[in-house]
Amino acid sequence: MSDRLLLALDSGSQSSRALLFDAAGNILASSQHQHAPMKYPMPGAVEQDPLDIREALFASVRECLNRWGGDVGRIAGAALTTQRNTMLPVAADGAPLADAVSWLDRRTASVDSEPTAWLRWLLKLMGEKALIPRLVAKSVPRQWRERCPDVLASTWKISSIEGWLNHQLTGRVAVGPGGVVGTWPLAVKHLAWSDSNLLYTLLGFRREWLPDIVPSAQKIGEITATAAAQTGLPQGLPLFACGGDKQAEALGGGLLSSRRGEAAVSLGTGSSICVPWPRALQSRNYQWIAMGAAEPNAFCLEYLLFRGMWTARWFANELARDLVQSAAQTGKPAEALLCEEAAHVPAGCDGLMVWPRWSPTLQQPRETGAAIGLRETHTRAHFFRALLEGIAFDLRRGRHILERATKMKIERLMVAGGGARSRTIVQILCDVLGLPVVRPESEELSARGAAMVAAIGCGVYADAPEAVRAMASPAETFTPQADNAARYENIYRKVYLPGLKTCHRVSSTLPR
Repeated sequence: MSDRLLLALDSGSQSSRALLFDAAGNILASSQHQHAPMKYPMPGAVEQDPLDIREALFASVRECLNRWGGDVGRIAGAALTTQRNTMLPVAADGAPLADAVSWLDRRTASVDSEPTAWLRWLLKLMGEKALIPRLVAKSVPRQWRERCPDVLASTWKISSIEGWLNHQLTGRVAVGPGGVVGTWPLAVKHLAWSDSNLLYTLLGFRREWLPDIVPSAQKIGEITATAAAQTGLPQGLPLFACGGDKQAEALGGGLLSSRRGEAAVSLGTGSSICVPWPRALQSRNYQWIAMGAAEPNAFCLEYLLFRGMWTARWFANELARDLVQSAAQTGKPAEALLCEEAAHVPAGCDGLMVWPRWSPTLQQPRETGAAIGLRETHTRAHFFRALLEGIAFDLRRGRHILERATKMKIERLMVAGGGARSRTIVQILCDVLGLPVVRPESEELSARGAAMVAAIGCGVYADAPEAVRAMASPAETFTPQADNAARYENIYRKVYLPGLKTCHRVSSTLPR
């Protein structure tokens, strides 16, 4: 066993973390710092201060190393994984020109902002309900061209938060393939920037604005003298490309593209189910997204519920403020207290059903959430459990979509993310999907995946299967409860699926 150590850097939507691993996957030290609250400067806008995110990450590194107290020369390499599709404009000196646009942001660009007459005419001819105009409208450079052209005129690079943080560490604006998610001009099958001039025109990008794409587990660069002074890391430490946090989470949970029948469920701010796969299978209508994996030379096929466990936090803030106050006093999250209440509610919530579509999708741009079956006997606990069941039903739908795409039956799930801390939530997921669910003991799976990537990059392990065998966390297996699983099967077939179609139809007629 190598005595070399691996540093994992993990910057999510709410906080940044640094964790030091040994080659056996043991966590030797860690630190976490919360980000400043997100900013909401206008309806639909969600932004974050990139300088605050950087300081949270660097402070976590300093504190992690101080807590460990060992020789930093033993650290063989580092890898960074981050939230995906949070973008910012960068000046030539590396400074942010504006706050980062969060992946939660719902703003769009108008068709009238298109400067080319023929393209503006074509987009209008297609209509705002067509998929291509909706994709084009989501392009962040197009939005900046409309809202803040002076910022775009000064832009050197348009980067994800991952690419910018890599620049702050090494001087190079670069991302792993799994960090390119959203409306970027990417040739997914090749995990490289597209050669299509039309795609750049549609999305409003210039080629020179794009960060470098570095294959997973290959070196982006080395820690600069400036970054070393700010973090306590040794100058010259290699930093390896990793990519997005959900892909790192799947690898950290032990999933590999060479194994069949397994999928990863992430119960995070956005909740997803993904399948590691050896090639890119793309959905024409974006029912799922193909993207680079943290595992080198592999892909992830992901179905995403845009606001998944975010809705649990929304519920706590809006409908359980008494528990939020109690949580502040006890240190126990309000969602955990709500889960304790929900555990006493029977499966199916005595007829209450929730479709947790709190944000629209590309397929259904006017979609909204819905609830049906409310009676005078229902309590807050019923409503919260129905919300959790609705998330699980949606992920079951995603499972069937991925099974049809891959022609593979999913037989086991690995679960991670904040929601996986709750045994109640994991058991609901297990019963609704009717599958055994494996929950690793380690909660830090994104960081563990990044550590595996660093271990592969610096030669501690030859490949991902070897790194997984050595560094994966022990896990607990949940099995479906037969009575609940049968009840959920009936609800899914007879209520959830037909009700989703009705929700789509009704949502499209609601006033805005």
